[in-house]
Amino acid sequence: MFLNSSKSIVIAALAIVAASSCAPKFQGEYSDPQKVEIIDDKWNETDARKTSELMITSVLGRPWYEEFKKSHGGKLPVVIVQDIENRSDEHIDTQALTEFMESELINSGKVRFVEKGRRQQVLDELAFHNSGAVGAETKKSTGKMKGADFMLAGAISSQVHGQEGTKTVSYQTQMKFIDIESTEVVWTDKHEIKKKFKRSGAGF
Repeated sequence: MFLNSSKSIVIAALAIVAASSCAPKFQGEYSDPQKVEIIDDKWNETDARKTSELMITSVLGRPWYEEFKKSHGGKLPVVIVQDIENRSDEHIDTQALTEFMESELINSGKVRFVEKGRRQQVLDELAFHNSGAVGAETKKSTGKMKGADFMLAGAISSQVHGQEGTKTVSYQTQMKFIDIESTEVVWTDKHEIKKKFKRSGAGF
């Protein structure tokens, strides 16, 4: 009886060991967000970050900026960013690119920034403030929002070429800076990213 129980315990232990050895193992580690990593042939976060840095450096370094400050008594221009259009055949998170552009503008310290995406939520909050439910000492009134002087807008497109296991992908981001009052385009620029991939065996 005792021998049979011992056998059962040994068999159960061996089964647990066998099961654990067959179970999939997971390993993970943190990665440097600034490090360039290419894990596939798609647009990635590094592309978005580099594009936004170069574009904002370009727009803020052009003559329109000093001309605006000179004609407005040194006042910083107020800027709004439109959602960037995706004109490629690939699914691209253009919202992330838009947010990178916004961050670069705000952190430059050279412009004032107004939020487009949360505008309706702000209006709803103002309506609540003026509903009579908020005390006069903390209530915010309407009619004090800042209007933007300029709008940053643009689009991203791509071209794909493949031949004999080699694939080339080119992404072009075209941006424009528009004077909202006059609709004059005071700056435009484009940035191109070109990637080349090789794959052995099955083609792209």
